[in-house]
Amino acid sequence: MTDEDLLELANKEKRVLITNDKDFGELVFFQRRVGMGIILFRVKGQSTKEKVKLIRKLLMSYPEKVSRHFVVLTKNKIRIIPLGD
Repeated sequence: MTDEDLLELANKEKRVLITNDKDFGELVFFQRRVGMGIILFRVKGQSTKEKVKLIRKLLMSYPEKVSRHFVVLTKNKIRIIPLGD
């Protein structure tokens, strides 16, 4: 399944896409393929346990900023960018 297909499926099913793939940033910002929401992990070699901690922190701190936003999670930072229509 291509990234474009995956983004289309997530939109169709009204799901937030969680990924390590930076290509989704290009799809959303340069190709204007808006998603329901994307969470991008930007830490190499990060364990699943650490990713769960970061997702939990995001959901506890900014629950309203997951849908219709592009969220970049790093070990020390959460960057949230609104997605246009």
